[in-house]
Amino acid sequence: MSAGRTIGYVLLGLLLGAVAGGGFGLAGGLAYTTLADTSGFEGYSGFVVIYWILAGILLGVIAGVVTGLKWSRR
Repeated sequence: MSAGRTIGYVLLGLLLGAVAGGGFGLAGGLAYTTLADTSGFEGYSGFVVIYWILAGILLGVIAGVVTGLKWSRR
């Protein structure tokens, strides 16, 4: 396998994983603020959603890189 192919798959996995993770984080954060009835005082519920989005992006990047590496070795 060429190094270029591996790098391409890893970058593609990184990008798609970050986007998908951010989307899932947004959905999870909005669901959490609704179900937990978090306070909207001084934007607290917005900060909670942002933390969920960032956690989703982090997990998505890790999963995307691992998946990209697996697919490049096929």
